[in-house]
Amino acid sequence: MKKYLPLILMVWPYLFGLYVTLPDGLDGNIYMVLLLAYIILTVLVYVLNIRNAFTYNGNDAALKLAFYNMIIKLIHIPFYLYVFAVGIVCIVAMVVPAFVFISPMIIMMLFFIDWFLMLTSSMYGISAAIKSSREGMISKKAALLYGIFHCIFVTDIISAILLYKEIKRNNK
Repeated sequence: MKKYLPLILMVWPYLFGLYVTLPDGLDGNIYMVLLLAYIILTVLVYVLNIRNAFTYNGNDAALKLAFYNMIIKLIHIPFYLYVFAVGIVCIVAMVVPAFVFISPMIIMMLFFIDWFLMLTSSMYGISAAIKSSREGMISKKAALLYGIFHCIFVTDIISAILLYKEIKRNNK
């Protein structure tokens, strides 16, 4: 497993904050170029992390994957809270007639950003559940439940913590 890929995924959503804080005096085209570069790099980071999660077969693979999954999920909590707060502000802003049309689009965009980030980080946990099930550390039913819960907001974090604890307890 390439250890730098989970580290990049841990900080990746926060790097968008650098884009948001760019000074106002820059050429207008630079903003679009940087945004496009960030979007393309996001797809690349997500694909590489998904591949990384499912191709790792080293010693204690399930335990290491579950650990990275749990740490990534915990580090992403502030990002999810920030996006949730922005969504609430968009809902409240709908009292202004112009925001009646803009806010739902922003909220939907934020939802998909969060969902794709959650699914990408969940691949480490789903891979850990599959590997630990094959190694007999957890049952197939438990692996299936962990996989399902890794695809639902909030339960993914709880599932990541419980999966790590169970694999650590049963690791031979």
